[in-house]
Amino acid sequence: MPDQPLIRTLKEGDPFQGFLLAQEAAYKVSAKGTEYLELKLSDASGDLKAFLWDIRAVEGDMEAVQADAFLRVKGSVTSYNGRLQLKLDKARYAADAEVGDFSAFFPVSARPVPEMLAELDGFIASVKDSWIRQLLQALFVGDAELRSAFAQAPAAKSMHHAFLGGLLEHTLSVLGMAERACAHYQELNRDLVVAGVLLHDVGKTAELSYRRSFGYTDAGNLLGHIALEAEWISRAVGKIPGFPEELRMQILHIVLSHHGRLEFGSPVLPKTPEALLVHHLDDLDGKLEAMFRALKEAPSGGSWSAYSRALDRMIYRTRWPQVGTNGEIVQN
Repeated sequence: MPDQPLIRTLKEGDPFQGFLLAQEAAYKVSAKGTEYLELKLSDASGDLKAFLWDIRAVEGDMEAVQADAFLRVKGSVTSYNGRLQLKLDKARYAADAEVGDFSAFFPVSARPVPEMLAELDGFIASVKDSWIRQLLQALFVGDAELRSAFAQAPAAKSMHHAFLGGLLEHTLSVLGMAERACAHYQELNRDLVVAGVLLHDVGKTAELSYRRSFGYTDAGNLLGHIALEAEWISRAVGKIPGFPEELRMQILHIVLSHHGRLEFGSPVLPKTPEALLVHHLDDLDGKLEAMFRALKEAPSGGSWSAYSRALDRMIYRTRWPQVGTNGEIVQN
């Protein structure tokens, strides 16, 4: 990435000149009847709205500017309703060669990928049921292409864990909670839960695109990750001689029902204890990540975050201090 300030370091009044990725772009008409360009621009550290009020300052052929385009922009940072935005003086398309490494424009997991993959392998190795272990090894160890994609993909376009490595980080987070839940509710089949957690979002490796910006592939738009997962699991199971039909059905049920509600995209409701657990832990992890992100990105000052589209609410920022083991105050 060229030497330029990151979005998260910008302050009101700062000048900015550099390359940014257009996540959204639209020509609009103001109340005065003048045309302007509204953009959502991003780099690896975050995103912000940008406005080019004088479209005569558009350089080159940008009449049909679209998302996923890299732009070279020049302007200054302003504030509106407590949120920073860019007032652009100039904007043009940027050639890929100018931009360099595309991944530098995407947020990434704070956890190193090799560390997360080692944790993933540990969970798979800990599975005692040989049928389940064979299935998981075939998909996450034996399929190098899937393993690589699983380590790179975001967990969502924008709602939660929307960063490179987010899918793997989210999956491991849910697995960590699932381990504690299985120790508490000993009626649960722990190996079945591990399989359900590992497989519940694996289809997002094909549902989501993340080369230039986060979006959906044709398969993602037409089929969705749940349908993709059901197909992959059935295909993998078919290659394991003697795989029990009852086990195949229960694993598929966890995957198919993990959204929890028919109106949220699951074709069936959770009807086993393991499926119910996976649904709620998946939902909890996604919502907490979205809430912590809203708090982290909240503008300084004030008691509330900006409105979170993922959670459909603002988040109260004041945190009651936590007391440590020795009575000391621990910062939240």
